[in-house]
Amino acid sequence: MTSDRPRFWKSIPFLVSSVLILGAYAGFWFLSEPEAISRPVPASKPQMNAQEENPAQNNSGLKEGLETAEIDEGIEAFASKISPANPSEPETLIKEHRLKKGDTLALVLSRLGVSNREIYDITTASKKVYNLKKVHPGQTVAVTFDESAQQVARFSYEIDALSYLEIKQTEGRFVAAQKEVRLEKSIERRSGVITDTLYESAKRFGVPSEVILDLSDIFAWDIDFGNEIRVDDRFKLVYEVFKKDGEIVQTGRVLAAEMTSRGSAYRAYYFEAEGTRGDYYDAEGRSLRKAFMKSPLRYRYISSGYATRRLHPILKVNRPHLGIDFAAKRGTPVRAAGDGVVSFAGNNGGYGKTVIIKHKNGYKTLYGHLSSFARGIKKGKRVKQEDFIGRVGSTGLSTGPHLHYTLYKNGKAINPRKAEVLRGEALPKKWMPLFADLVALMDQSLSPTPDLLATSDSL
Repeated sequence: MTSDRPRFWKSIPFLVSSVLILGAYAGFWFLSEPEAISRPVPASKPQMNAQEENPAQNNSGLKEGLETAEIDEGIEAFASKISPANPSEPETLIKEHRLKKGDTLALVLSRLGVSNREIYDITTASKKVYNLKKVHPGQTVAVTFDESAQQVARFSYEIDALSYLEIKQTEGRFVAAQKEVRLEKSIERRSGVITDTLYESAKRFGVPSEVILDLSDIFAWDIDFGNEIRVDDRFKLVYEVFKKDGEIVQTGRVLAAEMTSRGSAYRAYYFEAEGTRGDYYDAEGRSLRKAFMKSPLRYRYISSGYATRRLHPILKVNRPHLGIDFAAKRGTPVRAAGDGVVSFAGNNGGYGKTVIIKHKNGYKTLYGHLSSFARGIKKGKRVKQEDFIGRVGSTGLSTGPHLHYTLYKNGKAINPRKAEVLRGEALPKKWMPLFADLVALMDQSLSPTPDLLATSDSL
């Protein structure tokens, strides 16, 4: 027994060492296990740099991270910090739709992917600017989506060829505004030979209707377009147009014009001196505007002319017809033939609703058979030449819509087409050098080629 005791005590240090070693391994395993279960998500650049220093550890961490959705989202968030999207160039998607019959705005926007909430916000924002309940077939709706935010960034509606409604989302609010379409201004040059009427012939050469009417206004006191125009008469025009996508959507001013009628040539040039109203002049600077227009209407079909005796269509008796009847559609605007003061506005027997204007130098004009008066037209109202005074009708003794127009001189009716009235003021001498340069330039534009084929130039 005594011989074995020393051998036992000698084995105690070995046992203690073994226990300590096993405990150390167990503790190391226990302490290192949570790190393997939940690896921290890289969230800052310094952590990435640490991983780059140990490629093996980096690859291992990435492999473990792909196994969990949390790590995957963290990587995406970190990548966005490394390469953030450029806020000045957000990714957008534009969707357009041309409205058809039966379309409603809400239905169209919903099909384009606009949420119900945004549809409500768009229609609400537009109310003070334009009523989107009035959308029309053929007009275009466009929606710009911010793809990153998955919401509407801009909405636009084509109101007409010249304007559109724009609604932008700014800081969560939709703001509406009506804006003008940017148009391209250019110059058109047209010339042609009259083969029937001025209107039909000019239309065949591509002249817009409004420009033809302007041409007849310019020369209204020099040429009787109802009776003096003949086959083989000629016209030349230089005028402004405004285009959208290459198509003319609006006409501008006639800059220069020439009419050749019965062998006589008439030319007109538009000139606007500083601080004055622009007007048309001949080559010597004399105004083409006279005290009275021959026609208070732009529609110049004369149904009944000046006559001392005429069979009245209703009374069936011969009586003087001391004026001119202009046949026109009901509602056609009637203009004041000259500057003056309204001396009568009301019912006037056989003339029905009538306006009488008193002018200078003993002149007076009468406008009969009106359907209505322009707002503010009453006795004492001062008007200027071409002011709107009423609309064509058939009140009084009338068989159909037309305007009766009479010009009086010192209380006596006179033929407005033969009346000698004063022209407007001539161009002041100080502007003549500049006007002469304009005339030379316009003359080159009016006669660019020896033939009379229709031509067109752009600015």
